[in-house]
Amino acid sequence: MYQHRPLRLSLLGLTLLFFSEACTITEPLRTEPYEHGVIVLEAGQSGKGNASVSFISSDRGSVNSIFTTTNDRPLGDLLRSYTEIDGKGYLLVSNSDKVEVVENSTFRSIALVDKNVEQCRYMVAAPPQSGFYLKGYVSYWGGKTMAPGIAIVNLADRKVINHISVGPGPEQMVVVGDQLFVANSGGPDNGNTVSVINTITDQVVTTIPVGDVPTSVIYDPTAGLVNVLCSGKPSRLTAGGTTTAELARINPVTRQVVGHVSIGGHPVAGNPTNLVFNATSQTFYFLLKGAVYSFPAGATSIPVDKPLLNQSFTGLGVDPSTGIIYGGYSRDSTSKGVVRRFQPTGLRIDSVAVGYVPNGFYFK
Repeated sequence: MYQHRPLRLSLLGLTLLFFSEACTITEPLRTEPYEHGVIVLEAGQSGKGNASVSFISSDRGSVNSIFTTTNDRPLGDLLRSYTEIDGKGYLLVSNSDKVEVVENSTFRSIALVDKNVEQCRYMVAAPPQSGFYLKGYVSYWGGKTMAPGIAIVNLADRKVINHISVGPGPEQMVVVGDQLFVANSGGPDNGNTVSVINTITDQVVTTIPVGDVPTSVIYDPTAGLVNVLCSGKPSRLTAGGTTTAELARINPVTRQVVGHVSIGGHPVAGNPTNLVFNATSQTFYFLLKGAVYSFPAGATSIPVDKPLLNQSFTGLGVDPSTGIIYGGYSRDSTSKGVVRRFQPTGLRIDSVAVGYVPNGFYFK
């Protein structure tokens, strides 16, 4: 009898091992729902508190209202922008005067910055220190109880720890080395400067004059230049119509403007907006008067007689990996919008239903 017990134990051990291995092999790997794809920002209708976020995936289609569904509450009033820093997503909700912080792969809310960021617009991270992201910068217009400026946010506890004064209507920002370039649009009036901030001392080191109403700021690492879209003074601020829009090119080392490229060559009807850049193809895109235009990074002129797309978009984006163009479209303020996708050649691919006023994209 005793000589057979080891055999039975061995068989039992092998059986358990088999089932253990089988469970390990067949258990599906966990995938987060919003880890890879395109984040669609939907500003919502002003005063309605119905800003939202959609997600477009290459393999699972699209999902609407991911913030509200995940957190069982509305996002707020007028979503302006979104960025990701060290595994966290930051949603800047302008009219609600807050920055919602979420886990970027699930959109689960984990924190809220709702003090000292009145009319917040955009956010970027300071360069990491010893491998850690310690602080971020939020541009805000203020106007209720605050003057316009840049809020410095401690990324560990998500609190505003200081402010930097810049020109009125600060909009997009870009970090190059230890410098932060801020476009001062003027807000409701007319601005024409770019503030340069040292990210180590958090002091403004210089203010660079550019064209009227600078809004978009993009760094091209290939050329080593900061590109600033100056939309031109709108007609409501000048009896003679709009002023000439331009692309100002800044050398970040010398902090000098090294090129002014006029858009259209003369004052054009409307003001160009939403400058985006595909670094792979070295191509810029922007919106103007119901159309999409493009030009190469080294262009010495930017004509507006032949648009790439005759599409009236509320937002624009270009997938850096595929070059596919994304445009947000809303028929009117009472209708939900769609995202229209196009090949780089302008050939239409499809449309995806989203929320109210799709105004931006984040590719991940």
